[in-house]
Amino acid sequence: MPADLEEEEKKREALEQIMAENNRKIEEAQRKLAEERLQMVEEQRKIEEERQRLRKEQERRVKEEQKKILGKNNSRPKLSFSLKPTVS
Repeated sequence: MPADLEEEEKKREALEQIMAENNRKIEEAQRKLAEERLQMVEEQRKIEEERQRLRKEQERRVKEEQKKILGKNNSRPKLSFSLKPTVS
């Protein structure tokens, strides 16, 4: 009987060791996944910030162009001309 108990104890310890190793692998995989997810979120944030910056820059350019076209804030040189009678 003691040999059987000893054998059972060894099996139990081996199984516990396997379970501990599996748990460690699972935790490692979950940690990697969380890191990858965080990296993706960070990358998306950077892309969104860049998109916003480009959009604002485009809006600024359009406003500048409109000011030039409309001649606001003296952004376009004044056109001066006069109608003088022509001598024939």
